[in-house]
Amino acid sequence: MKYSCYFIVFLFLTVSLRAQPSTEKDPAKKAAALISLCERLRYSNPDSLFSTATELVTLGQQQKNKSWEVNGAFFLAVYFNGKGNSDTALLIAQKNITRLKEENNDKKLLAKYYSLAGISMMRLNRQKDALEMFYASLQNAESINDKDGIFKAYNNIGWAHMELEQFEKAIPNFTHSIKVMQELNLGDKYATPYNNLASCYGSVGKPDSAYKYAQLGISVAQKNTDYSAEANGYSIMGTFLSKEKSYEKALGNFEKAVSIREKTVDPFYIVSDLAEISDLQSKTGKTKEGIANGEKALNIALTSNIDAKLPMIYTALAHNYEKAGNYKEAAESYKKLYALKDSLYSKANPKALAEIQTKYETEKQERKIEQQQARITRQNYLFLGIGGIALLTMLLIRSQYKKNKLRQEARLNTVLMLQQETAAKAVLEAEENERQRIAKDLHDGVGQMMSAAKMNLSAFESEIQFANNEQREAFGKIINLVDESCKEVRTVSHIMMPNALLKNNLGIAISDFADKLSNKSLQVHVSAQGLEERLDSNVETVLYRVIQECVNNAIKHANATTLDISLIRDKDGISGTIEDNGKGFDTTEKEQYKGIGLKNIISRIEFLKGTVDFDSAPGRGTVVALHVPV
Repeated sequence: MKYSCYFIVFLFLTVSLRAQPSTEKDPAKKAAALISLCERLRYSNPDSLFSTATELVTLGQQQKNKSWEVNGAFFLAVYFNGKGNSDTALLIAQKNITRLKEENNDKKLLAKYYSLAGISMMRLNRQKDALEMFYASLQNAESINDKDGIFKAYNNIGWAHMELEQFEKAIPNFTHSIKVMQELNLGDKYATPYNNLASCYGSVGKPDSAYKYAQLGISVAQKNTDYSAEANGYSIMGTFLSKEKSYEKALGNFEKAVSIREKTVDPFYIVSDLAEISDLQSKTGKTKEGIANGEKALNIALTSNIDAKLPMIYTALAHNYEKAGNYKEAAESYKKLYALKDSLYSKANPKALAEIQTKYETEKQERKIEQQQARITRQNYLFLGIGGIALLTMLLIRSQYKKNKLRQEARLNTVLMLQQETAAKAVLEAEENERQRIAKDLHDGVGQMMSAAKMNLSAFESEIQFANNEQREAFGKIINLVDESCKEVRTVSHIMMPNALLKNNLGIAISDFADKLSNKSLQVHVSAQGLEERLDSNVETVLYRVIQECVNNAIKHANATTLDISLIRDKDGISGTIEDNGKGFDTTEKEQYKGIGLKNIISRIEFLKGTVDFDSAPGRGTVVALHVPV
């Protein structure tokens, strides 16, 4: 009932506010000026946007110009979204999408409306439905090569994946949107993609990239008086400062974001910032203020139907209640949080989202096939008309020749790839066999001899009459040196032929390797998820050697004191990062990749058909990120 009232008010205003003429007398020029003004006001002055958009709708009705009227309705829906009335904005969008599809004459505006509907659905916690709208927007923009629409569609698709914490899918979409934006020379106009990319890099543990893009987003937003994007930039800065446990600095950024948002009065993001502030206050011991801000955010969210932000609000409240010792309220907040997360997963699970993307790609391919078939049909008619049967026969022969040639090339490429894989596998197996042989020789040969030498020296000690204590201590040092040598030989042999990898899974083997390395001068931390089941022996061995090589580089070349190893197995494969705080290196210098260590890492991962990236710079450590399909 409440949402219908908003729409009735909107219809009433579009009729009652007709008498707001501007100084421009020519209707077409007046409409163009109003559209241009709406574009500027949507970012800087939402309240003025309402009256300007209403005037545009009225002008369209007076002049019986549907395009002006629908454009004005679009900006009215933008206004309602900004005021937290996303249900009203969605109602307007759906009404005009139906109208534009029936008329089928303005795909650019239709793409904008699909985008608007998706944004409204995102605010209403309907991410799956929003993704369908964003892909529909992309399809319409691509059909007319509307670069601006394509840029916004990719940014919105990335936003949906980001809100669902699918950052690996979000980052390529944001990167592509920035690429399109730069092709249009709009790099200093839209701040949102930079902010979104900063948020994703912060979430995947790349603070330098997060800081870089957040600063860039804030700068672009300030240049264009885009208060919403500027506030988002400070919120993102606050988020990754919080992850680095710089809580006071993080609070300062979120408070700055809230003060800027007061100029836009957008409850969707105000709620988000208040929830973040509440959670930070729980971490700094200000639970009273944290609970107050959490309750304030909850009231705004419930009043404005902002369901998408309820999980983070309940999380912040639970943390504050728990820190304050009010475990009953904390339990209630956690209970509400888990109920919301279960509901969200059922509505937007990864399988459903993948189906949307597959549907988009399928439809896109079908359109390409239809276009190709239409082109071939036209060509055939042309050839029949001017070339006759002889020319057609020649073309068919040529076509068959090309097909045979392509088939032969494909077979040759397949054979070459198999040969390369076989050769690579043979090299790796030979290398591994040689490691095992050396390890066995060290353990059974040198190790046994060193142990025997220690035993003989210990036996000899009881038979020697030392002249003084200095001789006894010197002899003891000799025995200690032999003992340390025995341990070193045993450690090297175990590293070269890890028993843990033979007996246990990859995660346990790497943890065992890390335990042997950890000491006062080097702290090694290992996190392994989803590796309980054994992998193919080749995969486990190659990944173990790659991580071993990365660790050796960190110890020998980087002088690192901390080393973080993370491995995660999911449906897409195995992803891992090896991060150290060493001296780093310049990744732009090609000479760095000619060393045996980095070449070994790259070649081993390529053997598994995976990818590996190096993120480093002098003075700020190194991150090696790898992904291997399983």
